[in-house]
Amino acid sequence: MNYATTQINAARHIARAAEKQIKTTTGMRIKVMLCTTEDRKGPQQMLQTIANALGMCADCFTEKTRKREVVELRFLSSLLLRKFYPRVTLMQIAAMYGGQDHTSIINGVTRASNLLDTNEPTFTGKYYKALNTVTKWLKD
Repeated sequence: MNYATTQINAARHIARAAEKQIKTTTGMRIKVMLCTTEDRKGPQQMLQTIANALGMCADCFTEKTRKREVVELRFLSSLLLRKFYPRVTLMQIAAMYGGQDHTSIINGVTRASNLLDTNEPTFTGKYYKALNTVTKWLKD
């Protein structure tokens, strides 16, 4: 089950509980409709923003490859997801990357932190470019 499905199921549960509560307290029967908002800024949209900022396609996240630029994209995206969306689990992040294991995400976050700590110039430049883009995107 992916992140979006989990969130939709949780929203349905909340909507049903609200319908029952309103019926119990007022006697009125209502039907709550769920719909998405286009301007919602979620983890999936953040991944697209990061990929665009670095001149890569959003499909790179799910590619089965070990190309350095794709791996670094996943590393820094994992770090930013953990920073800006702390409620997104490692399993959910792994699902966004095409079904990787949660331990791959732990490894990616650790490697990204190590690359930033050692001031590796290429990775650090990509990270700060993505960070600035995401920060600006979240404020808009």
